[in-house]
Amino acid sequence: MPAPTTPSMLEFHEQTLITSGLSKAYGLPGLRIGWVASQRKDFIYDLWSLTDYTTIAPSTLSDALATIALQPKTRTKILERTQTILRKNWPIVQQWLHTNQDLVTCIPPKAAAICLPRYHAKIESEELARRLIQEKSVLVPPGDHFRMPNHLRIGYGYNTSKLTTGLNHISDLLQSLP
Repeated sequence: MPAPTTPSMLEFHEQTLITSGLSKAYGLPGLRIGWVASQRKDFIYDLWSLTDYTTIAPSTLSDALATIALQPKTRTKILERTQTILRKNWPIVQQWLHTNQDLVTCIPPKAAAICLPRYHAKIESEELARRLIQEKSVLVPPGDHFRMPNHLRIGYGYNTSKLTTGLNHISDLLQSLP
């Protein structure tokens, strides 16, 4: 049974614009299918026109697979799978955060497959991310890309073993810094 979903912001204000797609929650980034929702029909029509101008159409295969993925029964199965992965992996991230509380702090996410821990080392996040790639083969986006210096963007919606290894490599590098 799927966990309760978070409420949509669409209903809270007429100027709200929601963007979504099949990449994160559905785990289908290769399909490159997304959508926009808004109460403002004029804005949606403008976006539709822009899409028609810049993109002839999604690939036939991507469109067909997206249609299958969004069928109610399939959608439910995919989202249950995603929730299972997150319920399994978030406690691993929590334990890592607790074990490394001298190195990192984090506000737990309420509805996401990512967290943005703040690290305490005196190194810019772009430099830390570069060193993680070069020295540890770990790819994490630097917080500076999100206007959050001294943070890393850590996704935990995938393979548990790789997640654990990656987290350990991050703490190893952080421990080695002055």
